[in-house]
Amino acid sequence: MVLALISSLSTQAQDTPIQVEGSLNVLIPANLRFLSIDNPYVEYRVDVGANGTLFDAMPTKSNHHDLLPAAEEVLQSVTLIPATQDGEPVRSRANLRVTFYDAEQRAWQSGANVPFGGSSPFDATRRRIHANTAQNFAYDRSGQDELDSPIALLRATKRVYQPQEDVRTAGKCLIEFYIDLAGEVCFPRVLESDNEEVTISALLTLQESHFTPPRKKGRPTYVKIRQRFVFG
Repeated sequence: MVLALISSLSTQAQDTPIQVEGSLNVLIPANLRFLSIDNPYVEYRVDVGANGTLFDAMPTKSNHHDLLPAAEEVLQSVTLIPATQDGEPVRSRANLRVTFYDAEQRAWQSGANVPFGGSSPFDATRRRIHANTAQNFAYDRSGQDELDSPIALLRATKRVYQPQEDVRTAGKCLIEFYIDLAGEVCFPRVLESDNEEVTISALLTLQESHFTPPRKKGRPTYVKIRQRFVFG
């Protein structure tokens, strides 16, 4: 998978962007129905190969972090059709949005005589609390200085790519990447590198790395990191 990550992405104008076969608009999870979230959504950044393989996917924004697990299930349930360029499928990246709806709210807005919003005192209290603190439940990118605690490396295996047995891989590489809400590495981008062998080695090492899940005020978030690798 990492070797695929360093293959070139299409940077020219595309005939068609990435298409979705299936629906990204689904019923809101039952435990969030009575919060009356305004246009609930989760935005994703995806990297789709020329054969439709989903190389990378990361949630980048949402108006409620509890929507993230449901959005992940939705994204995995659809088929992503690769972008085309000059009539041929190409690897590319795109932003996708998973949206949610409440069937009762939709019927109520269309004029149907159905109850909406829940009738129990508990539901009403949840709605009131959420309405007053909605910004605290939003999911977005954070700076490292905003985190509850610094990012720490939990697991890593240094891997070295040697195309020839008698040739030693040596050099430096600077990579920018994201650490998602689960502590996984997403969307690595090489900023500087002495040679291709060092680049591949750094990406292979990142593939084997896992970090502490970033949290801001106890809630999930994600961060951008720059890290220098030295080999040899």
